[in-house]
Amino acid sequence: MIRIFIYSLFALGVGAWLYIVLGDNPGYVLISFGTWSVETTLVAMVLFLLAGFLLAYGFFRLLAFLNPMGIFRGNSWFGASRRKKHAAKASEEGLHLLLLGHWQESYKLLVENAGRVDNPVFNYLAACLAAWQRGDDSSWNYCLEQASLLSPRKNPGIKSLKALLEYRSGKVEQSLAILLALDKEAPGSPYVLSLMNVIYQSVEDWEKLNALLPSLEKHKVINSEEVLRLKEKIAASSLMHITLQNGGVSALLRKWEGTDKKVRKGEDITLVYLEKLIEFSQDEEALSVVSGFLKQQWSDKIILKAGYIDSPDPGRLLVLLEKWLKARPNNSTLMLSLGRASLRNRLWGKAREYFENTLKFSKSTALSAEANAELARLLDHMGEHEQSANLYGKAMAQLDHRLPELPMPE
Repeated sequence: MIRIFIYSLFALGVGAWLYIVLGDNPGYVLISFGTWSVETTLVAMVLFLLAGFLLAYGFFRLLAFLNPMGIFRGNSWFGASRRKKHAAKASEEGLHLLLLGHWQESYKLLVENAGRVDNPVFNYLAACLAAWQRGDDSSWNYCLEQASLLSPRKNPGIKSLKALLEYRSGKVEQSLAILLALDKEAPGSPYVLSLMNVIYQSVEDWEKLNALLPSLEKHKVINSEEVLRLKEKIAASSLMHITLQNGGVSALLRKWEGTDKKVRKGEDITLVYLEKLIEFSQDEEALSVVSGFLKQQWSDKIILKAGYIDSPDPGRLLVLLEKWLKARPNNSTLMLSLGRASLRNRLWGKAREYFENTLKFSKSTALSAEANAELARLLDHMGEHEQSANLYGKAMAQLDHRLPELPMPE
């Protein structure tokens, strides 16, 4: 009613303006059609047209209100067109809200208008993400079900999204089950293979990852560097599972020799192999591995592990370590292993010096804790009990996980 009143005022204003402007010279209009003709002034013609427009508009509004014969029903071509435009606009707003992180408002707009847009699958997929972000499991599952039902064709991509959201929700087994089914339904899907790779690594299932590796390579899901890294992890896992009761030394050596030479150059797998050799008392082989590895590349981790080698010829290890010290005179890790090698050679003074130099040059709290503990143990056996106790206290304070405060005997 207010708009009609405003329009009426506007029409009257225009009419008054025309009357003032054209009052002295009203103009002349002649319309002739066959034997029929109309003569009038320009002002009268303009006012007639304005009145006709207002009458037509009023008649149209009246029809919309009374709605005879269902012409203006929501499911008619006219009503449907208006609703579709409104739904498209609302869906676009829902997408913007999703990108801005307004999950609840976004979900509401997308779901409410899904049935009125041309592509409801898009609405439900976007709404699914909004529901997942706010932790509403039932809602995002509902949206995925609707998207799957409304999809015009079979769509494995919807299942892959479900697998991702299940994994991100901590439901690893459910996610993996979906992915395994998808791998059969749509084999060679890079995204499916990539997510399977992530899951197998997260649960450290190296055996299944090893079976998946050819597909990862074939479909170029991972590059050559990542392939080498995965092969190293898989091989290292195999080495770690070898025990004295499960194959022992012979199985360990066979597995190592059967490993790709490029993989054996890795630091992590070499550390695992060294730990197993030392565990199985294969110290000569361990020393040979350390020497061979460090000729190719330097590694503080390998040097630190070398300090645990209990070789029948401890002098050989000491000479080898001192040779490397000439090239790296301030390497605290090397000094710590030299201190331990000196102890194996019963060179107490040299061992003490190396431990003290380790503390002098070390920038690692963990390494300093080890050096303090070794030096404290040595001084205790040398009779310097007070200094030993102080060093033990420092070592305890430097531990990554300090001991809890517990009652002790007086």
